Amino acid sequence: MYAAKKYLLTRLLTKCLTELEKELRADTVCTMLEQSMSFEEDEFKKTCLKFISKTTHRVFNAEEFLHLSHEALEEIVSLDALAVNSEREVYESCVKWARDQLLEMGKSSPSDEEIRAKLGNVLYKICFPAMTLKDFADLTARSTVLTVEEQRDIYVNMANGMKLETTKFLTQRRRMNESVISRFDGIERQWEVDGDTDAVSIETSVDVCLTGVGLYGGVKASTHNVTLEVLLRNEKLSTTVTKMTSNGSQNPVKIELKNPVHIHANNRYTVAATMKGPETWSGVKGKTAHDFPESGRIIFFRSDLSSNWSGVLEGQIPQLFYFLA
Repeated sequence: MYAAKKYLLTRLLTKCLTELEKELRADTVCTMLEQSMSFEEDEFKKTCLKFISKTTHRVFNAEEFLHLSHEALEEIVSLDALAVNSEREVYESCVKWARDQLLEMGKSSPSDEEIRAKLGNVLYKICFPAMTLKDFADLTARSTVLTVEEQRDIYVNMANGMKLETTKFLTQRRRMNESVISRFDGIERQWEVDGDTDAVSIETSVDVCLTGVGLYGGVKASTHNVTLEVLLRNEKLSTTVTKMTSNGSQNPVKIELKNPVHIHANNRYTVAATMKGPETWSGVKGKTAHDFPESGRIIFFRSDLSSNWSGVLEGQIPQLFYFLA
């Protein structure tokens, strides 16, 4: 990339960026973001940030996250959509980053004041008023990262929605949690899954990012070996191999995709789950389509990859987890 930019080799630069984009993962995207900022490649920077917004929880837990520059961290925390469970996770990840940065400077037990100074403007990108009262109280009870005045301003905003003139923090809630599609309106038992593949094909009218699936567990407490695949025609876009433990209830068990998949509108993808273990619950009265609350819809189709007669109206894979892209 350096040589391509220095000598104005446009085609080579395009090829470099294309190859880098193929390597975007939760454990590489922080390095990619830094490079995009260093080379002033704004479009690739946007691609990295978009990937981070959909895989934030994993990015926050990657070792590379701790080595981000302050500027790159601020870019991430400034995003209006993050795939995390709560704003508390954003704050705790930022504090973890600051502690690691200070540790590298030789400060093994940094004070709250040093953490605050290290975070700098990043602190004001965190939407504290979006936290639950309990989370905020837990975080501030024995911490002086926030001043007493700042804590008061946030408590006032939490209590009555009033943003005081002295409040410097964001108060608009971030778009965070994944949405979920439930495919079936009924449940029955005795679905043999001993090495069989259950699959369903999908097509959307808008772009979405598929982040995980829900699978039915065993009719009794059990463990299953699971292989999840997402395919575009015959091309495998994501493969996740894991063990699933269930307690015999009818509640689906969420399995996160190792690599979330960008589902482009008007293309047919297939989600396939191969399970090995005891019989499981299965879904019936399946939906042929689902309207997204925001806009667009998803349509379900029978897949030829199914080896156990599952289809649109019955089978496994009761849930799909997603973000609108």
